[in-house]
Amino acid sequence: MTPKNIIDQIEHLFGRQPEAYMIRLINDALIDLSSKKREYTVSSNTTLEQYKRWYSLDDQVIDIIKVEILSSDSRYVKIPKLADPHHLLRDDTDGSDDSLT
Repeated sequence: MTPKNIIDQIEHLFGRQPEAYMIRLINDALIDLSSKKREYTVSSNTTLEQYKRWYSLDDQVIDIIKVEILSSDSRYVKIPKLADPHHLLRDDTDGSDDSLT
């Protein structure tokens, strides 16, 4: 939808309006939209697979805030590597070797 379409619809419903008023309405809508876009978060669940270290992400992912795993005692445990990137896990190696550390 273009600004011209929005203005045409408003003028169709409410009659001719001053240009400054229309621009102010569009600016207010853009500010409201941008604040919602910045604060929009989605939670996602996936089933863990045995011996699988890396999982693919959806193309729409911009940032990962936290990752938690449901333990056997029904409590969520935060993965420390993503919770605090300054304290990486020791011996955390690439998937090139077959270690499960």
